[in-house]
Amino acid sequence: MRRILIALLAALPLTALADGQATLLDGDGDPTSAVVARWAGEQLRVDFPEHAARGYLLMRDGKGHVVTNISGQTVVLGIRDVQSMLGQLGGVDSSQLGSYQAQSVTSLTATGESETVAGLQGDVYLLDWVNKDGEAHEDRLVLSPTPAALELLGVFDRYQQILTGRADPVAATLREHGLGILRFGDRFQVSALSSNSPDPSAFALPSQSGGLQDLLKSVVQ
Repeated sequence: MRRILIALLAALPLTALADGQATLLDGDGDPTSAVVARWAGEQLRVDFPEHAARGYLLMRDGKGHVVTNISGQTVVLGIRDVQSMLGQLGGVDSSQLGSYQAQSVTSLTATGESETVAGLQGDVYLLDWVNKDGEAHEDRLVLSPTPAALELLGVFDRYQQILTGRADPVAATLREHGLGILRFGDRFQVSALSSNSPDPSAFALPSQSGGLQDLLKSVVQ
């Protein structure tokens, strides 16, 4: 779960969004790695079905929250507060995210190949980019101009900017080409994508209670 979570935190970087739902898996298609995203307008919720006891991420009102349950108590924390303390508990610190976050895009080149992902046909591209640690990377992306794929790119765009406060050059490059995302190298792939509206109750913010240290330990263990 941690690998795909980091990829979602940093692989892609805000536009008004319609409603939708998507399930993403890691590059190997492992069902235990599933991440479920649901969005409606400016609201976004990200769940981890195989790790539901650890909670979920909720984006609303321009802020990110971690919501979980500890000893029967609901705990709600600002996601940046959680990020800043992960390193203290042996989790993923900001320096580790540098290898995932893009500093610049060198090129985006069509290969002439196509691939069907989540029932949508996309074209295969090679993306050459440099991360924030100055390391060069090349990844195979499956991209599509379909509205659903563009909508999903917009979701990642919001997610990235809420978490980091920075625009992402990969997302900007894809938008310039009018392309949305279906697969990003071995990081993640879409397994299901729809425009169905989530239940509004999914975006309700629970009352805060519980302790910070217990929450962070439950997230990183």
